[in-house]
Amino acid sequence: MNKFAWLMLLLIGAIFGAVQPWLAGIYGLINVITFGLYYRDKSAAKQGQWRIKESTLQFFALIGGWPAALLGQYHLRHKTQKSSFKRLLWCCIVLNSVGVSLLCYQQWQPLFDGYR
Repeated sequence: MNKFAWLMLLLIGAIFGAVQPWLAGIYGLINVITFGLYYRDKSAAKQGQWRIKESTLQFFALIGGWPAALLGQYHLRHKTQKSSFKRLLWCCIVLNSVGVSLLCYQQWQPLFDGYR
């Protein structure tokens, strides 16, 4: 899973870099924030402090932070046992991937229309 998440970060970064460079920066920022949230939540769990809501973690995965969420799960060993959380995370991954694919299709469609 670790290699998969890194590969997806690189691939999505390249796609957004080709489509809209400013979007790659936003996507990168979302991933940094997402990993930070996982780190903070894991630290809070260890110390018995207030935790970050699962819905917040899932929201950041949905808006593009899912590669960092996967990395956070793998590297921090956080949220790996709760199957309902993992299922919802994979739903967020699919929804975000479909959205990115549609964005790329709309952006690149004029290039392919000339070949018909």
